[in-house]
Amino acid sequence: MKNYSRCEIYGIAIKSEIDAFRFYDKFLRGLRRSKEIISSIALLAEKLEFLKKEEIKHRQLLSSLYSKEFPKVKLRLPQKGVIGLPVISPRERISLPSLLEKAMAAEGAAEKFYRDAWESSSNENSRRLFIYLASMEKGHYYLLKAEYDLLNTFSDYDSYKKFSLEHLGP
Repeated sequence: MKNYSRCEIYGIAIKSEIDAFRFYDKFLRGLRRSKEIISSIALLAEKLEFLKKEEIKHRQLLSSLYSKEFPKVKLRLPQKGVIGLPVISPRERISLPSLLEKAMAAEGAAEKFYRDAWESSSNENSRRLFIYLASMEKGHYYLLKAEYDLLNTFSDYDSYKKFSLEHLGP
């Protein structure tokens, strides 16, 4: 991890949680617009809704601890977080497996970011929060991986394979 200050780590983390929420929200809206809503996609939609709520909770936890630790320092969010989520463009066609792969990579990067933040922080409250968030991001990775594995294993998920970003319009 670069030599970020604790304030910068919080800003990056909060921005990353906002970006993750937006990604899952757009992913979910596109999934719901799909003409081929089947029960397996409905289950994925429930999981994406869960992930959206998790990102909100993470942002709230980070924001709350930031305001307690730095009551006089205005929070500055960077242009983008270090956790690279795929940009969803309505013009681009991207397969559902590719979206899931990119989301898994982002959750893995989030876990690493929080573990690195945990290791570099000397503040006990920050350390506890960062290791908690690292474990949560790891859980998100495995939740997405289970969907990805199911998608690539069972023929009932053929409708998943036909899903593209044409459903993710503005």
